[in-house]
Amino acid sequence: MRLRKYPDGWTRRHFIEQLAKATFAAGVIAPLWDVIGDTGACEAAYPPELLSIESYTRGKLKAGDVLDAHNVDIVKDLLDPFAYWQYKNDGRVSDIVETETNLSRLVWPPFLEATLRNKGMHRIGPDGNVYTRDGKPWIGGNPFPEPASAEELLYCNALTWGKHDAEGDTIREWDTDPDGEPMYTYEMFYVMWQTVGRVVVEPKPYQPGHEQDLRILASVLSTPEDMRGFASLTFWPYDQRKFPTAYNYAPTIKRVRTNQPFERFDPMTPGGTMFASDGWMVGDPLLTWGNFKMVGKGPMLACVSRAAYTDNPDWAAPLCGGKSGKKYFRTRVQLVPETYAAQLEPTHYNNCPYARKVVYYDARTLNPLTMIAYGKKGELLHQHEGTFSFFEPVAGVKWPDGVPQNFWAWSTIHAMDMQSGKMTRMALAPSITGGYTPTFEDPKLFDGYCSLDALRRIGR
Repeated sequence: MRLRKYPDGWTRRHFIEQLAKATFAAGVIAPLWDVIGDTGACEAAYPPELLSIESYTRGKLKAGDVLDAHNVDIVKDLLDPFAYWQYKNDGRVSDIVETETNLSRLVWPPFLEATLRNKGMHRIGPDGNVYTRDGKPWIGGNPFPEPASAEELLYCNALTWGKHDAEGDTIREWDTDPDGEPMYTYEMFYVMWQTVGRVVVEPKPYQPGHEQDLRILASVLSTPEDMRGFASLTFWPYDQRKFPTAYNYAPTIKRVRTNQPFERFDPMTPGGTMFASDGWMVGDPLLTWGNFKMVGKGPMLACVSRAAYTDNPDWAAPLCGGKSGKKYFRTRVQLVPETYAAQLEPTHYNNCPYARKVVYYDARTLNPLTMIAYGKKGELLHQHEGTFSFFEPVAGVKWPDGVPQNFWAWSTIHAMDMQSGKMTRMALAPSITGGYTPTFEDPKLFDGYCSLDALRRIGR
C-alpha cells in the first residue's frame, strides 16, 4: 500500500493550526521567500492541491470552467462572503484559469527585485512608523515580505499602493443601481507619485526635500462635460499618524478648497459607492486604524493575473450579473495557494460607518485582493475588490497608440454597497477623453500634476 504524501484535509489542518498560533510564515512545504529568491516562482513552496483548482476540488472544477450559482458551493471556502453572495444570488460569473506561479507576472518586476534586495532592512520604530535599520525612511519594495504581525502585513499595503514610483491611470467608472444599470459614468486621469521608497525613478530612493512625505495623489475628471476639469491634489505625510492634506479645484467657481479628514467616508463621486477611505483597501494613514490582527489564512479564489482583456483594442471586459446582466465585470479567477486576512478597526474617526474591515492579501506578493467592511452588528456593508494583470500586446490585435507595452498594473475594481445593492465599477482604459493614456515611471508627472499650480492649470 502506498501512502499519499498529502492526505485529504492536510493543508486545511495546516492553515487552521497556523491561524490558531497566529503564525504568518508563508509556504507549506518550504519557506516561500527562500523559494522565490531561488527560482522566481512559488511552485516548490506548495503541494499540488494548492497549485491547481482541479486538484483542490478533486476534479469537480478545473481551469476552463465557469464559476456561477450552480457550482459556487464547491468552493465556498475559497471566497469572501461578499463574493459568495454575488455568485450565489446576483448572477455573477467568472472564468476559472490556471494558477500563475511566476512572481514576475504577479507584481511589477522592479518592485519584486527591490523586495528581494531590501529584505530584512526595515523595522517598525517606537513611533509606529517604518524605518530602515539606521533610522531612515523606507527604501523600496515590500518592507516586510515575511510579516511577523498583522501590522507588518498592513504596512506592505499602506506604504505603496500601485507598486510603481510614478503612475498615471486612465480610469473609466460606472456607478450603477442595484440592477446594474449605470446611473453615472465618469472618466478620470489619476496620478500616484511616490516621494520615498522609489526603485526606478531618479533620484532614488528619495525625492530630495520630500523625505517627510510618502506620496502625492492627483486626479482630474475629463467626463461628464458638466464636471470636466474638476481636479484634486493630496499630500500624504510619511508619518502614518497624520492625515493627508487634500485640495479640490471646482471649475464652476474657479476656486481651490481644502478637504477635511472627516470627508474620507463620503462618496468620491456623485452616485458612487466608494469612499476615499476605501482606496487600495487601506486608504487611510495606517495608524488612524488599530487593533490589527490576522483572522484568516489559506487558499482563495481571486483574479491576480490575466485580468486585462487586451485582445480587445479598448480593453473592455465582458459584463454579467444583476437583473441588467451588466452589473459585474466577468473576471478570470484562479486558485491563490495562500492568503492572509487582516482585520483592522477605526480608532481616530467619529463618523466611520465601519466597525471593522477585513483585507485579504496574496501571501506571495502581499498585494491586497479584497476588502470587506462590516457594520456594528456584524452586517456586511462594503466590498472593494481589485484585479491585476500584466498588460502586453496580443498577436493580431493593434496595440493602442501612446500606451507603454509590457507593464503590470491593476485592471478592474468592484466597489459594492450591500445595504443598497449599488455598485461602482472601475477599469483601467487604454485612453480616455482629453487624450490621456496610461503612464508609468514618467518624471514629467510631477511637474504636470503634483502641485497647487498644476491643480489650477489642469482644472478647466
